[in-house]
Amino acid sequence: MIALIPSFLDTPETLVFEAKFGPFKAGRLYLISEGKVFWNGREAYRFTLIAHGGVPFFRIRDTLISVVDLNLRSLFYKKLQHEGNYHNWGWIAYDQENGVAQYHTGERVGIPKGSLDPLALVYVARTLDFDAKEEYSFPYHVDFITETVRVRLVGREKVKTKFGWHDCWVVKPIMRSGKNVFGGKGGMRIWIDRKTRLPVKVEARMVFGKATGVLVDRQ
Repeated sequence: MIALIPSFLDTPETLVFEAKFGPFKAGRLYLISEGKVFWNGREAYRFTLIAHGGVPFFRIRDTLISVVDLNLRSLFYKKLQHEGNYHNWGWIAYDQENGVAQYHTGERVGIPKGSLDPLALVYVARTLDFDAKEEYSFPYHVDFITETVRVRLVGREKVKTKFGWHDCWVVKPIMRSGKNVFGGKGGMRIWIDRKTRLPVKVEARMVFGKATGVLVDRQ
């Protein structure tokens, strides 16, 4: 199902998005891929999402970390969330061979082999060809919830950034829990450039409201 694209998976990459909450500018969102790393003695990919900002009287400091194997199956997921008065943290170690997820609390639960975490799902979506197929399904596990997530093409749009115009797929992960990578309910949409596979726009509900991020820098 996953068509690996070494041009962005094997090369370190930092994507910077300017975030808005409604009409208000509210900081920046960073998507960071370190390329290939070593994790517990094996080659892996490591991804990080950082959200810093907020609006008056409501500050956001979120960090999500995902480590996946070379087939993009989750190995480790950690989150540190500080959104206003909401604070949450934890980690999950995924044993894909034995189908077990172990939490920082010591609890262990069974999971389907190949399960993805929320941040890994964003990078998996970038590898998919939505011209060839409009919906893909993957096993998914986070926060003691196991389900099948569907990544569906919901439109095609042109988006303008500082880099020019982008011909994009608009894709939406669909989950029974209704949650997205930030833990908010109400879903998430990602605009992915069909040629470069860059995510140039992201829209998601956070714990307190809807956030939109547009790509403003790439390193």
